[in-house]
Amino acid sequence: MTAFILTTAMSLAGAAQNPEQTLDEKVATARDKAIAFLKKAQDKDGTWEGSVLSLLADMNGGVTALATLALLEAGAPANDPAVTKAVAYLVKLEPKKTYVVSLQTQVLCRVKDKKHLPRIQNNADWLLGKAIKRGGNLEGWSYPGQDLADNSNTHFAVVALGDAAKAGAKIEAKTWEQIRDFYTRTQLASGWGYYSNRAFGGDHVSLSMTTSALLGLIIAAKNDKNSKDPDPAFEKGMAAWLKLASGAKSRAYEHFATAELGRVLGTTEFKAGKMGRAWYREGAERLLQLQQADGSFVDKGGIDAMPVLATSFGLYFLGPPAKK
Repeated sequence: MTAFILTTAMSLAGAAQNPEQTLDEKVATARDKAIAFLKKAQDKDGTWEGSVLSLLADMNGGVTALATLALLEAGAPANDPAVTKAVAYLVKLEPKKTYVVSLQTQVLCRVKDKKHLPRIQNNADWLLGKAIKRGGNLEGWSYPGQDLADNSNTHFAVVALGDAAKAGAKIEAKTWEQIRDFYTRTQLASGWGYYSNRAFGGDHVSLSMTTSALLGLIIAAKNDKNSKDPDPAFEKGMAAWLKLASGAKSRAYEHFATAELGRVLGTTEFKAGKMGRAWYREGAERLLQLQQADGSFVDKGGIDAMPVLATSFGLYFLGPPAKK
C-alpha cells in the first residue's frame, strides 16, 4: 500500500512538472519567443534593414515596417522601446513602393497618435494616385512605373486604405465601389490569381490571392454604404477558398493574409455552407513545428527562409494574446 502511494505521488509530481499544454499555451510560448527573436535582431538604429538584402529597388523600410506591424499585432504597446525606435525611422520614409507605403501606413495607424494623421492621409492619397485604371475601371496596383497590376500589390494597397480610413483619412466613397467591382469582375469560378489579366496568367488561381481578394471585398464592404450583405462574390469566393490547397511560393505570406482575413471577420474558422476550416489551429500548429530554438520561424525557399521576414509573418499570424 505504501509503495502504491509513493508511486502514485511520484507520478502526480511528474505530471505536475510536465503538464500537457493546450494549443493556447503553446502559442503563448511561441509568441513570446518570436517577439524576443525580433527584438534581439533589431539594429541599434531601430530598424531591421540590415537583416535582409533589398529584394527590389526602393524597398527600404519594408522589413522594418513588417516587423513593427507584427510586434504591434502580437500585443506590443505603442510605447514599447522596439516599436518607438522603429516608428521614429519609419515616419521619415518617403513613398516609393506600394508594399512599403502600405506597411508604413498600417504601423502609423496602429500606434494611434494623431500627429501621424497628415502622413497617413498623404500615403492614402499616394496610393490612390498610383492605382491603375483602364476605361474607368480599377485594375489594381503594381510597383510604381509598371502598368500591369497584380493582386499582391493590390492586397497591400487595399488594406492600407482600409486602415487609413479607420484612422480618419478622407477617402472618396467611389473608391470602395471600384475596389468591390474590381474583385467581383475579376473573380473566377475557383477563386483569384496573381494577375487579373488573363493574358498574363490571370486564370491561374492560388490560395493566397483568393485570400487577399476576400479580404479586399470585406474591407470594401465595411466602407461602402451601398454594399450588399452577404456579398455574392464573397460567398462564392469563400466556398472556393475552402476547396483550395496551399501552393504558394511563400507559405509565410499565405499565413499573413489568412490571419488578416480572419481578424477582419472576427473568427478562427472559415465556413461556407456545410464546409468549414479551422484556419487558425491549422496555421498555428504548423508554425509551432517550424519554430527554431532562437524563436524564429524558418521554412524552405525564398522569403520563408529569411528569419526576420518569416518570423514577422508568423508572429502576425499568431496575433495578440487572448483577452482575459
